[in-house]
Amino acid sequence: MSRTIRATLRAWLWAALALLALPAVAAEKVSVRLDWLPGAYHAALFVAKDKGYYAEQGLDVQINNGQGSISTLQVVGSGNETIGLANISALALAAARDVPVVAIAGVIQRAPEAVITLQSSGIRTPKDLEGKRWGAVAGDEAQRLFTAFAARNKLDMRKIRRVTLNHSAAITSLVNGDVDFICAWALQDGLKISRVKPIGEPMRFADAGLNTLGTSMFVTRKTLESKPDVLKKFIAATQRGAADVAKDPQLGVDAVRRARPELSREVLAAEMQGLPPYLHTKHSAGKPFGWLAREDVEEMLQVMRDYYSLPARITADKVYTGQFVE
Repeated sequence: MSRTIRATLRAWLWAALALLALPAVAAEKVSVRLDWLPGAYHAALFVAKDKGYYAEQGLDVQINNGQGSISTLQVVGSGNETIGLANISALALAAARDVPVVAIAGVIQRAPEAVITLQSSGIRTPKDLEGKRWGAVAGDEAQRLFTAFAARNKLDMRKIRRVTLNHSAAITSLVNGDVDFICAWALQDGLKISRVKPIGEPMRFADAGLNTLGTSMFVTRKTLESKPDVLKKFIAATQRGAADVAKDPQLGVDAVRRARPELSREVLAAEMQGLPPYLHTKHSAGKPFGWLAREDVEEMLQVMRDYYSLPARITADKVYTGQFVE
């Protein structure tokens, strides 16, 4: 071996040893607080974590269970979590109270809230709700939407008896016949009830022109300004996970189950089957995961101005930024 070759090999060896001696760059820690317990619509997150898409972007992502949009808004708004999932209309109401939060991607875009009844109730049309008992969960998004739904259908609220319940008791009360209808998600809650007793066709509020979108990913304004690169990487990795789920829904079910083995595989599979109609609206059809149409955001805000007393100063730009979704 010539002296030149030996010298070159020594140089390569020392360069390799020098690289090994460099300290490893720590992954950026990102915590995600869900809106509720994991479901099929969270599968993109779990697939992105399971398949290492976040790790490839230099992110160490921790996915935590949630206890409702309001709770998640409080936790993320206080700076205790990086990214949250919450109903985007709840986020708009928080913005109206000067909570510095903004949506960065849509997850559920066709609002799944609906009136849910048992098939045996005889309730078939909105007018049939008069004279019935409503199992209402205080502060829940679906309950606020029902007021708008009732107005759109010219229902006399004085003829509807409101029974205040907590969220965990609503489904049980409907199944047991203690109330005649509840307002909840047609996708998940409707599925749970139908596994016990047959339900009537859910009266979806979106079908009545009340599409207030659905679950979104959001951050604080501080995170938006201080960690734009982290958020861009997070969304890119999540979009890869969503693309995988679209190609192979069972992959999504398996990823959620690996992370939360206590969840029912059968229920997750049924949720996954019913999920596609809720992922996009006519304005966002064919667009990437997370992309929200400005028309949909404006429509949601107008519904909220009409029925929620949302201030006119809360515009689309104060609620959503599309800078991270390509």
